[in-house]
Amino acid sequence: MTKNLLLYLIAISLIAPKITHAQDDDTIETLESGSESSTIGAPEGEMSDGPQSLPAGESATPPTPQTEAIPSQNVDAMTDEVEKLEPVNAPEKTSPLQKKTGVVSEEELLKPKNKPAPKVRAQKQTETEIYVQEADKYKLNDVYKNLQLNDVIEQGLRKNYDQNIRGQQQELNEIAFSGTKSAFWLPELKLSLTTDDQKIATLRSSERTPTNPHSTSPSGTLGLSLGDYTVFNWGKDYAIYLNKKGIYERNTQIYNESKRELKLDLINSYFTLMSSKNIEKIRQDQLRQSSFVYRLSKEKITIGKTSKQDYYQARSEYLKAQNEYHDAKITSDQTDESVAFQIADPIGTKYVINETLDYRRLKITLDEALKISEKNNPTLLTNKMLMENAEREYDVALKENMPLPKFSVNLGAYNKKFGPSTNTTRYETYGGSGNVELVASINTTWAITGSDGFLNSNKLATARIGKEISMKEFEKNTHYTQSFIRQTYKTILSLQNQIVILEARLPSLQKTFDTILDNYLNGRTKFYDFSLSLEDLSNTKVFYEQVKLQHLQQKLTLARLMGVEDFPGENFELLATRVKGK
Repeated sequence: MTKNLLLYLIAISLIAPKITHAQDDDTIETLESGSESSTIGAPEGEMSDGPQSLPAGESATPPTPQTEAIPSQNVDAMTDEVEKLEPVNAPEKTSPLQKKTGVVSEEELLKPKNKPAPKVRAQKQTETEIYVQEADKYKLNDVYKNLQLNDVIEQGLRKNYDQNIRGQQQELNEIAFSGTKSAFWLPELKLSLTTDDQKIATLRSSERTPTNPHSTSPSGTLGLSLGDYTVFNWGKDYAIYLNKKGIYERNTQIYNESKRELKLDLINSYFTLMSSKNIEKIRQDQLRQSSFVYRLSKEKITIGKTSKQDYYQARSEYLKAQNEYHDAKITSDQTDESVAFQIADPIGTKYVINETLDYRRLKITLDEALKISEKNNPTLLTNKMLMENAEREYDVALKENMPLPKFSVNLGAYNKKFGPSTNTTRYETYGGSGNVELVASINTTWAITGSDGFLNSNKLATARIGKEISMKEFEKNTHYTQSFIRQTYKTILSLQNQIVILEARLPSLQKTFDTILDNYLNGRTKFYDFSLSLEDLSNTKVFYEQVKLQHLQQKLTLARLMGVEDFPGENFELLATRVKGK
């Protein structure tokens, strides 16, 4: 009897592990099949700009991920809560945190368990798990505006603060030159009125009589002065007038150039904003992918289907994606504020862009760019004006050092005297006479000692050196401009080559990532491969956006150096094309 009982116990001990192993397999299969219908919890009202699903594996269909936004500072409190684990046979001790909140701590989550795998369910997120951008959306009163390139250019040219100030400065420039022009070409006519003291009322009487009592009737003089008019001064006055005229004309050109520069700046700002928003979407998609894998690893570790290493790697990848998304988001927000200031929109305006950059290769040749810049480059135009003015100043300094007579005419004045006993009108020139005479006078001074040097030698040397400096400045800036144009042109060609490579590289990276993700979900590759492919794909997408923006910025720089608003046969305003379906 005892022998039979012993054999029976040995048989049971051999069969029991197989039954337990079969039960564990059934439990795992049930969880995997149930994962098809489960979804990863996300707050209501969450908006997604990226794709909403990942490629399915061959043996099992993973949960469909949703766009993951940025959680708040407490990362652990924002992930899905795991329901309290129910023991199979004996009651299990729970921590105070688990009793209070129902959330299993990470230490408890990673403890090895010697019991059948419990069933894990994702609970609905609480209000404390609201995503950061959703919380900001409710806290800040942002104004959203649909923005297009033509709207930016039109509104910027009309309302930009700096441009309006430049418009006022141009009015001052017009006023100043109108006076200079009138003073050179016309006699200086002046109308004057002077009156004697007139008695209005007596505030205090005195017994003494004044020697010259004030009249109760108005008296004085009304005059029209024609002044002196210079007939000939050896070109000195004309040279000074031409210098002032050159400065006025150049300032007018600078004002017109400022409109062109502002337009190019507005185009640059618009596409910079577009690029920042595209990069934000790329980082958001990267966060969505890493969040999906992290949540999946968290579910797997509760049932012992993944290692701590994979779990912590997924968690680190998820947190790194959050940091990169935060960087992209704040860059986009700052660009919003910059554009709002540039086009004078309300503070805090958020822009929605439904256009995309139409990449176009550069068509103009280098020789054409250099030839156009010689005529229109703003720096060279300013140097030409300064060089011409310096030559005139030196010529004036030479003539002022010679005893050359100045020929002028005193045109006199018409004076009308009025009063109680006087009412006369007379025309006078000088000395009480009415003669109009052409006179010549010399007014030259030669210094012996002092700052001007012997016989004004220092004064002449200063004018001569100023002329030579202006010529050297023109030569230097000509060389610099041509060199800068060549560098910019070569940079554009290099960026075009990079764009060709990136356009071929991106599809390959996308297929690589899809394949590695599928293999990782089915346990055929390591997490390191998934992390590397996700980072490579995301960074390359960001780099592609940056290279396209740099290509446009270099073209705008080339247009500035050439002094043109658009390239021949290419209009920058047409580079923004409407996104299909929007």
